[in-house]
Amino acid sequence: MQVRFEFLILGGGLAGLAVAAALAPHRRLCLVEREAWLCRHASGRAAAMFIPTYGGPVVSRLARASRGLLAPDLLEPRAALHLASEETDLAAVQQWGRGRRIDAAEIAKLAPGLRAGATALGFLETDAGLIDLAGLVDRLRRAVLRHGPIVTGFEAETIERRQGCWRLRSAERTLAGAVLVNAAGPWADETARLAGVQPLGLQSYRRTLIEAAPPPAVEVRTWPILKQANGQGYLRPAGDAVWASACEETPSPPCDAQSDPLSVALACESLNDLTGRTEWTPTAHWAGLRSFAADRDPVAGWATDAADYFWIAGLGGSGVQCAPALGQAAAAMLGGAPWPEALVAEDLTAALLSPQRLRRVPIGDQ
Repeated sequence: MQVRFEFLILGGGLAGLAVAAALAPHRRLCLVEREAWLCRHASGRAAAMFIPTYGGPVVSRLARASRGLLAPDLLEPRAALHLASEETDLAAVQQWGRGRRIDAAEIAKLAPGLRAGATALGFLETDAGLIDLAGLVDRLRRAVLRHGPIVTGFEAETIERRQGCWRLRSAERTLAGAVLVNAAGPWADETARLAGVQPLGLQSYRRTLIEAAPPPAVEVRTWPILKQANGQGYLRPAGDAVWASACEETPSPPCDAQSDPLSVALACESLNDLTGRTEWTPTAHWAGLRSFAADRDPVAGWATDAADYFWIAGLGGSGVQCAPALGQAAAAMLGGAPWPEALVAEDLTAALLSPQRLRRVPIGDQ
């Protein structure tokens, strides 16, 4: 059986969900995911923090543009405290961040129980927060389903374009659409090769997170997000516990990422270093993949070597805070709508996101 749509959006992570939710009220589309449920991989394993300075200038602007698109009940205001022992480590966050410098005394008030003796410098990013990831996914999913189908468990065996139409064929059925949107996350380049389209040269990196119970008599519920200004670790409150990472980047092929003993140990060491305490009790650990283009900025735009083929990829672990605005941008490009005002306000243009800025790699390269 073959079903034809105007748009096929391949990938049920936050990027695919966001563009589908923005486009569905205006165009006939189908969101296609090979797993049994949405956001099973990178999107569903994120720390769900909203930190506009986390990433380069383009990511920062996308995050700020996304803030107004997030319903208030999906974003809990929670300042991010960037800690440093060297003045130079705070330079970048002070350039892009909205907030203020604070001293060791105020750091101690914000995070009672933190032993930051060697960390006397801090920048408090006041427009940060914690995102309700499950709520965001459900909100986007419902927005799509109000207008079109979501197909899960669809493993595309072939992807081809014939007679002006893209066809995705599995063992059971065929889906067809005039335009194919590649939002396949870490598998985006593999998906492109299957379709005979030149890949972007994306690279995926594994990152591990741990959940840990705090030391006795330390109340972390009111702590801000804590982040090493040099990018070597962070923690975020998660109820009575914290989630923490050493921010490692281990090159990985696209896969169902798993944490290993070494990466868990690194996360524990990072947590100890960040807080000046060693009494944390790890209770869980997991890993996810973060995929980047060569310049580490997200990609959204039309392919130059294939007709009616659109990329949305390389969110680099920032999909939770960037996907809402990136979805609006992609929907505007796909549907020919005016450029979203939220992106205009942040001086974001289609050219900054376009795959044309990247050097392509041959289809046969791995």
